[in-house]
Amino acid sequence: MGRLRRAALLVLVNLGVLVLLLVLVEGGASLLLFLRDAGRTQALAERLHTVHDPELGWVNEPGVHQPDMYGPGVGLTINAQGFRSTEPTPTRTAGGAIRLVCSGDSFTLGYGVADDATWCHQLAEIDPRLETVNMGQGGYGFDQAWLWYRRDGAPLEHRIHVFAFITDDFRRMERDRFLGYAKPLLGVDGD
Repeated sequence: MGRLRRAALLVLVNLGVLVLLLVLVEGGASLLLFLRDAGRTQALAERLHTVHDPELGWVNEPGVHQPDMYGPGVGLTINAQGFRSTEPTPTRTAGGAIRLVCSGDSFTLGYGVADDATWCHQLAEIDPRLETVNMGQGGYGFDQAWLWYRRDGAPLEHRIHVFAFITDDFRRMERDRFLGYAKPLLGVDGD
């Protein structure tokens, strides 16, 4: 029995060493991959085209053009009014145009797609009578999008306002911060 016991102990020790080596190799490989990816990770994309706004938390920086924002040739342009557009947005519409204001979060902004591939821009491609204004902003809750529209969108001559949102936009309304950035927190005043 002594020999059998020693052989079993030797097998168990060898299995333990093998498992320990596998754990070390796997852990080391995971650490190397993590370090490699951490070096490649860019800052939050919105930081490249937004500025602080005391009323809204952040807004698009007017006049920004990032030609390769989302990849080679997939650019983002913010006009002088802070809307996603390659053209200025006059207060009044051109004769006969039907202006449509698009409000919302990063889906409206068109995170990850070129200026002419946002859904708001595509509406104008479908119907040439439409003149669209893209008031999308990454990370906005329903509250910020509404406040921004009231401040900068409502004064624009327009007939239609499309307010696009996702469930998370309502959750964002419950917080006074988003990814470390301060944002307004709405409350009920009286009734």
